[in-house]
Amino acid sequence: MASSQEEGSKDLSPRTSPSREHDQAVDESSDVDGDFAELQKMLSQKRRAAKDSPETRLREALPFITEFVPFIRPLTVSDVDSCIALENACFSNPAHRASPEKLEYRLTVCPELSLGIFLTVIPEQANDLGIETLPHAKPVETGRADGAVSMLLAHIVSSRCRGDIVTDSDMDYPKDWRNQKSRAAEVGHQESGTTVGLHSLAVLPRLHRSGLGQMIMKAYLDQMRGYGVVNRVALICQDHLVSYYERLGFKNLGESKAQFGGGGWNDMVYDIPPPNKSAA
Repeated sequence: MASSQEEGSKDLSPRTSPSREHDQAVDESSDVDGDFAELQKMLSQKRRAAKDSPETRLREALPFITEFVPFIRPLTVSDVDSCIALENACFSNPAHRASPEKLEYRLTVCPELSLGIFLTVIPEQANDLGIETLPHAKPVETGRADGAVSMLLAHIVSSRCRGDIVTDSDMDYPKDWRNQKSRAAEVGHQESGTTVGLHSLAVLPRLHRSGLGQMIMKAYLDQMRGYGVVNRVALICQDHLVSYYERLGFKNLGESKAQFGGGGWNDMVYDIPPPNKSAA
């Protein structure tokens, strides 16, 4: 009986040696530290993503806006000064800019092939930011109390070409273009062409990586699809921009023969799908 009582009083739960308990404590602490580090990494990535988001970049670049509500419209020759300022701001190499004469020519002869993103701005709120196109912005309406103007943020300027890719002749313009006979010139805009030669996509430098380039290109391609008389959009770009245009739907056809601005270009083409025909 005594023996039986002793056995009944024994602690039958499993024992862990002191060293085993220490190992478990270390393992559990390591797991907690690892989980905490992973959480910190995830939060850091989220903060970095938020900081690099288009919305954040817009707020930092345009701190005076409470809500970003841009509007998109075709350009006219009255926008030429804003376009010149934008070209000068965007292209550090003067040889890569569209000249004032070319911009005036294209916005006069074929303005329907251009597009601009504008933002209504009260000048006194933005004067200290040095935005290159602000001095050339036109009033939103005459006599408006706050003096609001329509400021250019991004533009696309193009002309029509006869070939499938952009050539040096397409990038040029007839020097006597104001003469009616120049409409038959072999250089510059070709009214019968079915390819749109996109000569300039420009976004204010302070708004780079804010999504405006993608926004205006998407709107432009939609516009060209509805245009109905062209079947492709072609452009030339340097190597570092090939992947950017590929993401926008363009195909890289390889090295371009164009020597505009010293050469070193790639031919890129976006094929416009034919319009859907309703079943008879």
